[in-house]
Amino acid sequence: MIELSEVEKIYPLVVEYRRHIHENPELGMETVETKNYVKKLAADLGFSVKEVGNGLIVDSGRSPRIALRADMDSLPIVEETGLPFSSRTRGRMHACGHDLHTSVLMGVMVYCKRMSMKPVRFIFQPGEEIGEGAAMMIEGGALEGISNVFGLHVWPSLGVGEYSICKGKAMAAVDSFEIKVRGAGGHGAYPHLAYDTVLEASRIIQYLLTVPARKVDPLNSAVLSVGYVRGGTAKNIIPAEVEIGGTVRTYTREDSEIMEREVMKLRGEHVEASYTRELPPLVNDEKFAKSVDAVASKYLKQVSANPTMGGEDFAFYCSRIPCAFAFLGTGKIKGKEVSKHSSIFDINEEALKYGMLLHLSALESANL
Repeated sequence: MIELSEVEKIYPLVVEYRRHIHENPELGMETVETKNYVKKLAADLGFSVKEVGNGLIVDSGRSPRIALRADMDSLPIVEETGLPFSSRTRGRMHACGHDLHTSVLMGVMVYCKRMSMKPVRFIFQPGEEIGEGAAMMIEGGALEGISNVFGLHVWPSLGVGEYSICKGKAMAAVDSFEIKVRGAGGHGAYPHLAYDTVLEASRIIQYLLTVPARKVDPLNSAVLSVGYVRGGTAKNIIPAEVEIGGTVRTYTREDSEIMEREVMKLRGEHVEASYTRELPPLVNDEKFAKSVDAVASKYLKQVSANPTMGGEDFAFYCSRIPCAFAFLGTGKIKGKEVSKHSSIFDINEEALKYGMLLHLSALESANL
Protein backbone atom coordinates (compact mmCIF):
# COMPACT_ATOMS: atom_id res chain seq x y z
CA MET A 1 0.00 0.00 0.00
CA ILE A 2 1.11 3.55 -0.73
CA GLU A 3 1.63 5.65 2.40
CA LEU A 4 -0.49 8.70 1.63
CA SER A 5 0.81 10.55 4.69
CA GLU A 6 4.36 10.24 3.35
CA VAL A 7 3.28 11.59 -0.03
CA GLU A 8 1.76 14.59 1.78
CA LYS A 9 5.03 15.18 3.65
CA ILE A 10 7.06 15.09 0.43
CA TYR A 11 4.61 17.26 -1.53
CA PRO A 12 6.07 20.66 -0.42
CA LEU A 13 9.48 19.51 -1.64
CA VAL A 14 8.01 18.61 -5.02
CA VAL A 15 6.43 22.06 -5.31
CA GLU A 16 9.84 23.56 -4.61
CA TYR A 17 11.47 21.30 -7.22
CA ARG A 18 8.84 22.18 -9.81
CA ARG A 19 9.14 25.93 -9.31
CA HIS A 20 12.93 25.84 -9.55
CA ILE A 21 12.77 23.84 -12.78
CA HIS A 22 10.03 26.09 -14.17
CA GLU A 23 12.18 29.16 -13.56
CA ASN A 24 15.15 27.60 -15.32
CA PRO A 25 13.93 25.98 -18.55
CA GLU A 26 16.36 24.39 -20.99
CA LEU A 27 15.78 23.32 -24.58
CA GLY A 28 16.24 20.07 -26.46
CA MET A 29 19.28 18.05 -25.55
CA GLU A 30 20.91 20.92 -23.60
CA THR A 31 19.38 20.19 -20.19
CA VAL A 32 22.67 20.70 -18.35
CA GLU A 33 21.49 22.56 -15.25
CA THR A 34 18.31 20.50 -14.89
CA LYS A 35 20.39 17.34 -15.06
CA ASN A 36 22.73 18.66 -12.38
CA TYR A 37 19.78 19.66 -10.18
CA VAL A 38 18.37 16.12 -10.32
CA LYS A 39 21.83 14.57 -10.00
CA LYS A 40 22.48 16.37 -6.72
CA LEU A 41 19.29 14.99 -5.18
CA ALA A 42 20.09 11.48 -6.41
CA ALA A 43 23.58 11.71 -4.92
CA ASP A 44 22.23 13.06 -1.62
CA LEU A 45 19.88 10.07 -1.46
CA GLY A 46 22.79 7.71 -2.02
CA PHE A 47 21.53 6.39 -5.36
CA SER A 48 23.85 5.34 -8.17
CA VAL A 49 23.95 7.76 -11.10
CA LYS A 50 24.99 7.30 -14.72
CA GLU A 51 25.09 10.29 -17.02
CA VAL A 52 24.04 9.77 -20.62
CA GLY A 53 24.68 13.03 -22.41
CA ASN A 54 22.48 15.47 -20.53
CA GLY A 55 20.27 12.68 -19.23
CA LEU A 56 20.48 10.51 -16.12
CA ILE A 57 19.99 6.85 -15.29
CA VAL A 58 19.46 6.67 -11.52
CA ASP A 59 19.18 3.34 -9.67
CA SER A 60 17.92 3.24 -6.08
CA GLY A 61 19.36 -0.24 -5.56
CA ARG A 62 20.97 -3.12 -7.40
CA SER A 63 19.36 -4.78 -10.43
CA PRO A 64 16.05 -2.90 -10.65
CA ARG A 65 13.42 -4.48 -12.88
CA ILE A 66 11.08 -1.53 -13.34
CA ALA A 67 11.90 1.97 -14.58
CA LEU A 68 10.06 5.27 -14.26
CA ARG A 69 10.72 7.99 -16.81
CA ALA A 70 10.52 11.78 -16.88
CA ASP A 71 11.46 14.25 -19.62
CA MET A 72 13.25 17.49 -18.70
CA ASP A 73 13.26 19.78 -21.75
CA SER A 74 11.17 22.90 -22.33
CA LEU A 75 9.88 24.76 -25.41
CA PRO A 76 11.05 27.85 -27.36
CA ILE A 77 8.12 29.98 -26.19
CA VAL A 78 7.99 33.39 -24.48
CA GLU A 79 6.17 32.82 -21.18
CA GLU A 80 3.15 35.01 -20.46
CA THR A 81 1.72 33.35 -17.33
CA GLY A 82 2.68 36.13 -14.94
CA LEU A 83 3.70 33.53 -12.35
CA PRO A 84 6.08 34.72 -9.61
CA PHE A 85 8.36 31.86 -10.67
CA SER A 86 8.11 32.49 -14.42
CA SER A 87 10.96 31.58 -16.75
CA ARG A 88 14.11 33.61 -16.16
CA THR A 89 15.19 33.06 -19.76
CA ARG A 90 13.11 34.88 -22.34
CA GLY A 91 12.11 32.64 -25.20
CA ARG A 92 12.14 29.43 -23.14
CA MET A 93 9.22 28.04 -21.19
CA HIS A 94 7.96 24.84 -19.60
CA ALA A 95 4.75 24.98 -21.62
CA CYS A 96 4.24 21.23 -21.81
CA GLY A 97 4.47 20.20 -18.18
CA HIS A 98 7.91 18.62 -18.20
CA ASP A 99 8.68 20.60 -15.05
CA LEU A 100 5.92 18.56 -13.37
CA HIS A 101 7.20 15.32 -14.89
CA THR A 102 10.71 15.87 -13.55
CA SER A 103 9.78 17.23 -10.12
CA VAL A 104 7.24 14.46 -9.50
CA LEU A 105 9.84 11.80 -10.28
CA MET A 106 12.27 13.55 -7.93
CA GLY A 107 9.59 13.29 -5.24
CA VAL A 108 9.18 9.58 -5.97
CA MET A 109 12.93 9.15 -5.48
CA VAL A 110 12.60 10.73 -2.02
CA TYR A 111 9.64 8.47 -1.22
CA CYS A 112 11.52 5.33 -2.30
CA LYS A 113 14.45 6.25 -0.07
CA ARG A 114 12.32 7.05 2.97
CA MET A 115 10.16 3.94 2.57
CA SER A 116 13.02 1.56 1.70
CA MET A 117 11.34 0.47 -1.51
CA LYS A 118 12.62 -2.31 -3.74
CA PRO A 119 15.19 -1.20 -6.36
CA VAL A 120 13.82 1.21 -8.94
CA ARG A 121 15.40 2.83 -12.00
CA PHE A 122 14.65 6.49 -12.69
CA ILE A 123 15.20 7.76 -16.23
CA PHE A 124 15.53 11.52 -16.64
CA GLN A 125 15.84 12.29 -20.32
CA PRO A 126 16.34 15.42 -22.43
CA GLY A 127 15.05 16.05 -25.93
CA GLU A 128 11.50 14.69 -25.84
CA GLU A 129 10.17 17.71 -27.72
CA ILE A 130 12.59 17.06 -30.58
CA GLY A 131 12.21 13.27 -30.48
CA GLU A 132 15.85 12.50 -29.73
CA GLY A 133 16.13 11.90 -25.98
CA ALA A 134 14.60 8.45 -25.52
CA ALA A 135 16.70 6.84 -28.27
CA MET A 136 19.85 8.29 -26.70
CA MET A 137 18.91 6.98 -23.25
CA ILE A 138 18.19 3.51 -24.62
CA GLU A 139 21.54 3.45 -26.39
CA GLY A 140 23.12 4.54 -23.11
CA GLY A 141 21.72 1.51 -21.27
CA ALA A 142 18.46 2.80 -19.78
CA LEU A 143 16.62 -0.46 -20.49
CA GLU A 144 19.35 -2.93 -19.52
CA GLY A 145 17.86 -5.44 -17.08
CA ILE A 146 14.49 -3.67 -17.10
CA SER A 147 11.18 -5.52 -17.60
CA ASN A 148 8.74 -2.58 -17.64
CA VAL A 149 8.82 1.21 -18.00
CA PHE A 150 6.13 3.61 -16.83
CA GLY A 151 5.69 7.23 -17.81
CA LEU A 152 3.05 9.93 -17.66
CA HIS A 153 2.13 13.24 -19.26
CA VAL A 154 0.12 16.20 -18.01
CA TRP A 155 -3.36 16.37 -19.55
CA PRO A 156 -5.22 19.66 -18.99
CA SER A 157 -8.55 18.29 -20.23
CA LEU A 158 -8.65 16.03 -17.16
CA GLY A 159 -9.38 17.41 -13.70
CA VAL A 160 -6.93 17.36 -10.81
CA GLY A 161 -7.03 13.90 -9.24
CA GLU A 162 -8.07 12.28 -12.52
CA TYR A 163 -6.05 10.09 -14.89
CA SER A 164 -6.54 7.87 -17.91
CA ILE A 165 -4.53 5.04 -19.39
CA CYS A 166 -5.07 3.26 -22.70
CA LYS A 167 -4.95 -0.53 -22.94
CA GLY A 168 -3.14 -0.73 -26.27
CA LYS A 169 -2.57 2.08 -28.74
CA ALA A 170 -2.28 5.45 -27.00
CA MET A 171 -0.39 7.95 -29.17
CA ALA A 172 0.28 8.11 -32.89
CA ALA A 173 3.41 7.63 -34.96
CA VAL A 174 4.88 10.93 -36.13
CA ASP A 175 6.23 11.53 -39.65
CA SER A 176 7.09 14.80 -41.35
CA PHE A 177 7.48 16.02 -44.91
CA GLU A 178 9.06 18.92 -46.75
CA ILE A 179 8.32 19.98 -50.32
CA LYS A 180 10.00 22.63 -52.46
CA VAL A 181 8.39 23.97 -55.61
CA ARG A 182 10.96 25.69 -57.85
CA GLY A 183 10.67 27.47 -61.15
CA ALA A 184 11.47 30.63 -63.05
CA GLY A 185 9.84 33.43 -61.11
CA GLY A 186 8.55 36.55 -62.73
CA HIS A 187 6.39 39.63 -62.65
CA GLY A 188 2.85 39.17 -61.37
CA ALA A 189 1.56 41.14 -64.35
CA TYR A 190 3.02 38.61 -66.82
CA PRO A 191 2.37 35.14 -65.32
CA HIS A 192 2.52 33.55 -68.79
CA LEU A 193 6.25 34.29 -68.81
CA ALA A 194 6.92 32.61 -65.45
CA TYR A 195 6.40 29.26 -63.74
CA ASP A 196 3.75 29.91 -61.07
CA THR A 197 5.19 28.22 -57.99
CA VAL A 198 2.40 29.59 -55.78
CA LEU A 199 -0.30 28.03 -57.93
CA GLU A 200 1.51 24.70 -58.02
CA ALA A 201 2.06 24.80 -54.24
CA SER A 202 -1.65 25.43 -53.69
CA ARG A 203 -2.54 22.46 -55.88
CA ILE A 204 -0.13 20.26 -53.92
CA ILE A 205 -1.59 21.35 -50.58
CA GLN A 206 -5.13 20.70 -51.72
CA TYR A 207 -4.16 17.24 -52.92
CA LEU A 208 -2.24 16.32 -49.75
CA LEU A 209 -5.17 17.21 -47.54
CA THR A 210 -7.32 14.68 -49.41
CA VAL A 211 -4.87 11.81 -48.89
CA PRO A 212 -6.03 10.62 -45.41
CA ALA A 213 -9.66 10.67 -46.53
CA ARG A 214 -9.19 9.00 -49.92
CA LYS A 215 -6.11 6.77 -49.67
CA VAL A 216 -6.27 5.40 -46.11
CA ASP A 217 -8.86 2.92 -44.84
CA PRO A 218 -11.63 5.06 -43.27
CA LEU A 219 -11.61 2.80 -40.21
CA ASN A 220 -7.98 3.71 -39.50
CA SER A 221 -6.72 6.91 -37.92
CA ALA A 222 -4.57 9.16 -40.11
CA VAL A 223 -3.93 12.89 -40.15
CA LEU A 224 -1.90 15.12 -42.48
CA SER A 225 -1.53 18.79 -41.59
CA VAL A 226 0.42 21.49 -43.40
CA GLY A 227 2.34 23.55 -40.87
CA TYR A 228 4.02 26.16 -43.04
CA VAL A 229 4.06 27.63 -46.52
CA ARG A 230 6.96 29.96 -47.30
CA GLY A 231 7.56 31.93 -50.44
CA GLY A 232 7.53 35.35 -51.97
CA THR A 233 8.80 38.78 -51.01
CA ALA A 234 6.42 41.17 -52.74
CA LYS A 235 2.81 41.33 -53.94
CA ASN A 236 3.72 41.68 -57.61
CA ILE A 237 6.46 39.03 -57.86
CA ILE A 238 5.85 35.36 -58.59
CA PRO A 239 8.52 33.71 -56.39
CA ALA A 240 11.10 31.33 -57.75
CA GLU A 241 10.58 28.98 -54.80
CA VAL A 242 7.79 28.02 -52.38
CA GLU A 243 8.38 25.68 -49.43
CA ILE A 244 5.73 23.49 -47.80
CA GLY A 245 6.18 21.55 -44.57
CA GLY A 246 3.88 19.45 -42.46
CA THR A 247 3.25 16.57 -40.10
CA VAL A 248 1.67 13.14 -40.59
CA ARG A 249 0.14 10.99 -37.85
CA THR A 250 -0.78 7.31 -38.24
CA TYR A 251 -0.98 4.14 -36.16
CA THR A 252 0.23 1.51 -38.64
CA ARG A 253 3.32 1.14 -40.76
CA GLU A 254 1.13 0.43 -43.78
CA ASP A 255 -0.69 3.76 -43.44
CA SER A 256 2.60 5.60 -42.95
CA GLU A 257 3.87 4.04 -46.17
CA ILE A 258 0.73 5.15 -48.01
CA MET A 259 1.25 8.72 -46.83
CA GLU A 260 4.92 8.64 -47.81
CA ARG A 261 4.10 7.28 -51.27
CA GLU A 262 1.57 10.04 -51.91
CA VAL A 263 4.03 12.75 -50.84
CA MET A 264 6.96 11.37 -52.79
CA LYS A 265 5.05 10.83 -56.02
CA LEU A 266 4.68 14.61 -56.29
CA ARG A 267 8.36 14.88 -57.25
CA GLY A 268 9.06 16.13 -60.71
CA GLU A 269 10.83 18.74 -62.77
CA HIS A 270 9.71 21.56 -60.48
CA VAL A 271 9.06 19.69 -57.24
CA GLU A 272 11.43 18.25 -54.63
CA ALA A 273 10.06 16.21 -51.71
CA SER A 274 11.38 14.46 -48.61
CA TYR A 275 9.64 12.32 -46.02
CA THR A 276 10.95 11.46 -42.53
CA ARG A 277 9.73 8.96 -39.94
CA GLU A 278 10.33 10.58 -36.55
CA LEU A 279 8.50 8.53 -33.89
CA PRO A 280 6.82 5.12 -33.81
CA PRO A 281 3.32 4.78 -32.37
CA LEU A 282 3.09 4.58 -28.59
CA VAL A 283 1.31 1.32 -27.80
CA ASN A 284 0.83 0.39 -24.16
CA ASP A 285 1.33 -3.20 -23.09
CA GLU A 286 -2.21 -4.29 -22.25
CA LYS A 287 -1.28 -6.47 -19.27
CA PHE A 288 1.00 -3.87 -17.65
CA ALA A 289 -1.43 -1.02 -18.33
CA LYS A 290 -4.27 -3.00 -16.72
CA SER A 291 -2.18 -3.75 -13.63
CA VAL A 292 -1.21 -0.09 -13.21
CA ASP A 293 -4.83 0.92 -13.71
CA ALA A 294 -6.04 -1.52 -11.07
CA VAL A 295 -3.79 0.09 -8.45
CA ALA A 296 -4.03 3.72 -9.56
CA SER A 297 -7.83 3.64 -9.45
CA LYS A 298 -7.58 3.23 -5.67
CA TYR A 299 -5.89 6.60 -5.32
CA LEU A 300 -7.10 8.64 -8.31
CA LYS A 301 -10.30 8.90 -10.32
CA GLN A 302 -10.04 6.80 -13.44
CA VAL A 303 -11.42 8.38 -16.62
CA SER A 304 -12.04 6.40 -19.80
CA ALA A 305 -9.04 6.74 -22.13
CA ASN A 306 -9.06 7.35 -25.86
CA PRO A 307 -6.03 7.22 -28.17
CA THR A 308 -4.72 10.57 -29.36
CA MET A 309 -3.01 11.67 -32.57
CA GLY A 310 -0.32 13.41 -30.55
CA GLY A 311 3.14 11.83 -30.48
CA GLU A 312 5.64 11.04 -27.72
CA ASP A 313 9.18 9.72 -27.82
CA PHE A 314 8.31 7.44 -24.89
CA ALA A 315 7.19 5.28 -27.82
CA PHE A 316 10.82 4.24 -28.34
CA TYR A 317 10.81 2.52 -24.92
CA CYS A 318 7.49 0.85 -25.78
CA SER A 319 8.93 -0.50 -29.01
CA ARG A 320 11.54 -2.41 -26.97
CA ILE A 321 9.82 -3.70 -23.80
CA PRO A 322 6.33 -3.71 -22.21
CA CYS A 323 5.46 -0.18 -21.12
CA ALA A 324 2.54 1.88 -19.88
CA PHE A 325 1.97 5.59 -20.37
CA ALA A 326 -0.76 7.49 -18.52
CA PHE A 327 -2.36 10.92 -18.82
CA LEU A 328 -2.45 12.94 -15.59
CA GLY A 329 -5.13 15.58 -15.04
CA THR A 330 -3.85 19.07 -14.26
CA GLY A 331 -7.19 20.90 -14.38
CA LYS A 332 -8.28 24.32 -15.51
CA ILE A 333 -6.32 27.50 -14.85
CA LYS A 334 -8.45 30.47 -13.71
CA GLY A 335 -11.52 28.60 -14.91
CA LYS A 336 -10.16 27.88 -18.38
CA GLU A 337 -8.62 24.82 -19.98
CA VAL A 338 -5.27 25.99 -21.33
CA SER A 339 -3.66 24.01 -24.12
CA LYS A 340 -0.18 22.57 -23.87
CA HIS A 341 2.41 24.55 -25.85
CA SER A 342 0.60 27.78 -25.01
CA SER A 343 2.43 30.84 -23.66
CA ILE A 344 -0.02 30.89 -20.73
CA PHE A 345 0.09 27.16 -19.96
CA ASP A 346 0.24 26.29 -16.27
CA ILE A 347 -0.72 23.43 -13.98
CA ASN A 348 -2.63 23.20 -10.74
CA GLU A 349 0.14 22.22 -8.32
CA GLU A 350 -2.20 19.84 -6.47
CA ALA A 351 -1.61 17.61 -9.49
CA LEU A 352 1.95 17.04 -8.30
CA LYS A 353 0.68 14.76 -5.53
CA TYR A 354 -1.36 12.73 -7.96
CA GLY A 355 1.60 12.45 -10.30
CA MET A 356 3.55 10.86 -7.47
CA LEU A 357 0.64 8.52 -6.79
CA LEU A 358 0.53 7.42 -10.43
CA HIS A 359 4.23 6.55 -10.45
CA LEU A 360 3.93 4.79 -7.11
CA SER A 361 0.93 2.86 -8.42
CA ALA A 362 3.12 1.56 -11.23
CA LEU A 363 5.68 0.40 -8.66
CA GLU A 364 3.01 -1.23 -6.52
CA SER A 365 1.50 -3.00 -9.53
CA ALA A 366 4.91 -4.41 -10.44
CA ASN A 367 5.21 -5.91 -6.96
CA LEU A 368 1.79 -7.60 -6.98
